[in-house]
Amino acid sequence: MKRKHIIAIIFLGLLGFLLYSSFEFRNLEQKRAEDQAKTFKPADYARNFWDNRLFGILDTSVNAQELIELLNTNMGSAIKKGKTLGDSRVHSYLLRGEGKIVSTNRDGVEVSIKNPPSNPDILLCTKSYISGNAVRDASGLVDVSKFSNTMKFNRISSEINKIVVQEVIKPFLDNEPSAGMTIKFTGATEVSEDATEELRFGDVKEENENGIKFHLLKVIPIELAPLETPQNGNSLQSRRLLREPALKQRRENFSLKHGYVER
Repeated sequence: MKRKHIIAIIFLGLLGFLLYSSFEFRNLEQKRAEDQAKTFKPADYARNFWDNRLFGILDTSVNAQELIELLNTNMGSAIKKGKTLGDSRVHSYLLRGEGKIVSTNRDGVEVSIKNPPSNPDILLCTKSYISGNAVRDASGLVDVSKFSNTMKFNRISSEINKIVVQEVIKPFLDNEPSAGMTIKFTGATEVSEDATEELRFGDVKEENENGIKFHLLKVIPIELAPLETPQNGNSLQSRRLLREPALKQRRENFSLKHGYVER
């Protein structure tokens, strides 16, 4: 056999081996991605998001009074302070503030953040079921492009909202909130661009024999408690101190697992 034929055979053999290896590598990568997608656990993801990531960015939240003023008077400037998914006309915000409870109803507590207090501006949602993506999207910590489909992305919000109900809303309701109580909160909200075209937040929406309804900014609480008093040990500060050991233990437990993959 001539030398050039031998070289050609060797070259073709190497080429075949490289093509085969590349094909096998792609198959392994695809299989690994499929396996990871099957084992994705939104509850674990939400738990890690809440314990290890969310509270580290709450200091970036916008002052609630300032945000409502912008939403009422300059929506363009307000939009710049929020987070937006793609080309959506709905924008998400982290906000913080304090105010006085004006009234309570089945949807939550209506709060006036003005000084002195007057009509409510905010509805802090305290129902036993929370919907929407406010906390997930306002945080800016969850990248939709990392997930293979929107179902997984949306299930994260569902699990986050369950945590809100169990660990924020229920302890707050144990304090039996009532009109006149002063509270402090950090939360998340979703606002459409046309939300204040007809009515400003805080304006009267409807008035009849059943009472007055206001146009309110709906906020999902992340932290929510009465302001600290000598008789009350359930303020935000004391709750943070109580929460730290539990969060530390959860982080340690989570690190022992195989972890999660954003797919």
